[in-house]
Amino acid sequence: MQQTVYTGIILICLCIFSGTAAAAQGQAKHAQASEYTITIIPYYGPEKLWAKFSPLVEYLQQTTKKPWELKLYRSYDATINALCAGEVSFALLGPVPLARGIERCDLEISAVAVAIDGSLFYRSVIVTMDPAISSLSQLRGIKIGMFRGSTAAHIIPFKMLLDEGIYRSDIRPVFFEDHDRVMNALLDGEVAAAGVKDSVYKRSGDTRLRVLKTSEPLPNYVFAASPKLRNQTKALFADALLRLKPQKNLDHRRLMLDWDDEIKNGFVLPPASYRSSVMELLDIYREVMDAK
Repeated sequence: MQQTVYTGIILICLCIFSGTAAAAQGQAKHAQASEYTITIIPYYGPEKLWAKFSPLVEYLQQTTKKPWELKLYRSYDATINALCAGEVSFALLGPVPLARGIERCDLEISAVAVAIDGSLFYRSVIVTMDPAISSLSQLRGIKIGMFRGSTAAHIIPFKMLLDEGIYRSDIRPVFFEDHDRVMNALLDGEVAAAGVKDSVYKRSGDTRLRVLKTSEPLPNYVFAASPKLRNQTKALFADALLRLKPQKNLDHRRLMLDWDDEIKNGFVLPPASYRSSVMELLDIYREVMDAK
């Protein structure tokens, strides 16, 4: 009888140990898979993001021989949360989401995307195609298309309006889910004006559009790394991006031809002043979010 009891105890212990080991192994596999995962701030719809950034994932897989994958989130906040929590290893972020992430969990900038003109900056614009509107002062009471949380399509356009003495209560902001929908709403007449990134405005090619206001230069998009990530993986990712030289290398230019406009011109390491210029936008972000 006593031997039977001992045998039962041993079997229970073995089951507990086996279950614990299996759980630990599962967690290890999950951690390993997540280590090679990137995400993109959702400035376009998921279908377009998937089409535009899957070639980058394929390039990373071929170059590093690691199982990179793309994981998308529905909102800016969800993207920042996932990166800080280590659910993903790298995220392409605009300057305000980057500043928020640095403040929250000390994100590290891996590489800065180069603009088509070779600079590390872009601008936000407020545009209209209503011939009766020629200045920001005429936007009072008018529907203005924006993309909530976006640096170029929300925070900076609101700041430009505030600088002109135009407050949230003076306008009728209409928020859309991505940059393309903001622009389409303007072109379709759903809104009378819109705040967008300058490249989105230029890409439309519609001659009816007129710029009412252009922002000061803003720090360009970056790939930022999760604070929970190993240094080895940070270096692997950064090296893969920094070796791309589409301005000088014809093969690289061909490789990146169909990549998203934000990343098709290559990457550089962040200049010494880059982080501070990003963090300065936090004050603007808070001013805009607190404005009535």
